[in-house]
Amino acid sequence: MSPHDSGGGSLAPTPQMLRDRAEALVPFLREQAATHREERRLTPDTIAKVRDAGLFRVIQPKRYGGYEMSPSVFTDVLISLAKGDPSMGFAYGVIAVHAFHMGFYDERACLDVWGSDPDALVASPYIPTGKAKKVEGGYILNGRWPFSSGSDNCSWTFLAGVVEGEENLPLFERMRSFLLPREDAKLIDTWHVMGLQGTGSKDVECVDVFVPEYRVEKFPIFVPEMHPGFKNNNGPLFRTPFLPLFYRAVSSAALGALEGMLESFCSFQNGRLSVLSLVVAQDPFVQLATGQAAAGLDEMKAILKRDLTEMEETIAAGGSFTPQRLQHYMLNSTNVPHRAQELALGLMRAAGANGIRVDKNISRYYNDIVVIGQHSSNSPKTPGMALGKMLLGVTD
Repeated sequence: MSPHDSGGGSLAPTPQMLRDRAEALVPFLREQAATHREERRLTPDTIAKVRDAGLFRVIQPKRYGGYEMSPSVFTDVLISLAKGDPSMGFAYGVIAVHAFHMGFYDERACLDVWGSDPDALVASPYIPTGKAKKVEGGYILNGRWPFSSGSDNCSWTFLAGVVEGEENLPLFERMRSFLLPREDAKLIDTWHVMGLQGTGSKDVECVDVFVPEYRVEKFPIFVPEMHPGFKNNNGPLFRTPFLPLFYRAVSSAALGALEGMLESFCSFQNGRLSVLSLVVAQDPFVQLATGQAAAGLDEMKAILKRDLTEMEETIAAGGSFTPQRLQHYMLNSTNVPHRAQELALGLMRAAGANGIRVDKNISRYYNDIVVIGQHSSNSPKTPGMALGKMLLGVTD
């Protein structure tokens, strides 16, 4: 047992305590959202408050100080944070799921990251643009990667790439995730965007960096038992299918953003009169947009809860997941930002000309939802086509 092991003892917070802590941060995050947009990063103070609430430890292995809770607790926390500021919610999803990923790594890698600081955070990206050359004891890595969310606040990073000499293998068999300390990778500020400015998703570059063998893993994770960390971290959480959980980590902020937008919209319309001095809340168009957004949000949350509950029950029963079911989970996830954008557009139109004003927050939430949908893992195309082929019996 690590000296940081939380052990699930009496000092560990309950799931509801963590949910309540996340919800309690919503007013603060709403206040900080403008600063995050202006600075194009999450402030150290914001990160400290989320860290001090223990929220980054939700799906971190117990062995290294985490709480190792269920994916449902993780997504509930994520959605609450995104309701306050979608940039914080999105970055939280990415950073926190990296703590889950670390659980599959060699013990030495985990101690490198958390041995002296169980609150250390890990960034990424997983885009396999890096090129690695095998050398004695490890690899020499070169490359440049875009979209490293929350990287200003992380002391370590995952960088994905392929290894020279394996060009004859399919991409998923060639991919590796390389774990590097932040000082080995240079951040390049390219983050000038229309939404999610606060994520600070800058480019990362490394040149001729040596990465020891024990800090390199096959990626994505398809069979947890084949990874060295599973020997120590083999509870129900680490039997959760990696890709469906990662997909939810990068799509669920759209739910919090839509919820925050709906609350801002209703507050904005309270007592408001139109240019014709009519009560806006009595406009059927406004009422319909409001009702549709609320119902759509409820539907997407219900599907999220159902999918995560089904995963947890399957794992508890010792069952396995068919490829068809995994693709279905991922398609349900990728649909979220695009469905949320449709409902958010209805609110934008119902808000009228004043809805575009940034001090009303409505347009801010809308732009953030659009940008969440642009993430490569939030495209319904790949899981949608894969599921369609399976249902139609197409083989190729």
